[in-house]
Amino acid sequence: MASPFGVLVCLLIVLPQILAISSPIDEIAPLKTCQFPCMIEVNLHLFLHQFVDGPNNPNRNEETLLQASFPFGFGTTIVHDWTLTETTNSRDTVVARVQGVHVQACLTKPNRWYTTHNIEFQQGRLAGSTLQVMGITAGLESGQWSIVGGTGQFIMAQGIISFTNHPASTFEDGIKELNIRVRFTRDITQARNGLYHTYYPTEIALH
Repeated sequence: MASPFGVLVCLLIVLPQILAISSPIDEIAPLKTCQFPCMIEVNLHLFLHQFVDGPNNPNRNEETLLQASFPFGFGTTIVHDWTLTETTNSRDTVVARVQGVHVQACLTKPNRWYTTHNIEFQQGRLAGSTLQVMGITAGLESGQWSIVGGTGQFIMAQGIISFTNHPASTFEDGIKELNIRVRFTRDITQARNGLYHTYYPTEIALH
């Protein structure tokens, strides 16, 4: 016959296992929630201006670094510093610059450009903030780029940029209409100090 002490020891060993089986997991290890709204989402509608590389285009905002001899120009590399405005007019205020490279990355098709760049905002409360973007640009086709990071106002940004080639494009100025949907984390230190509020598209001053 077990002694009272032995019974007590057995209970102490077995009881936690019984509780673990009978209790929901959230009661055992509850998930921590944010003290502040974790994510903010904004939508921006902008126009990208690509002044293509070429000897007859003195206003070009891209330059060919490597002209490859492989089929379909595979490996051709171009550095770009495109501009973003709020209208199709390239002479309007530049609200952001799109700085990076695009590389012809397909051996079986032309104009399959792997594109990676930073979008650096120039105006308003977003000045100095950046979005890190990557994806495929396929000639005149519509497409999407992924937002994989950000700095400044766009800490830990994630999102998508949908783009279409605009009919106002010319041989000199290739215009893409961008719809930018981005989620990002507010800075907790600033949030605690009351310096942040939820942004909506109409509240973002780009100028």
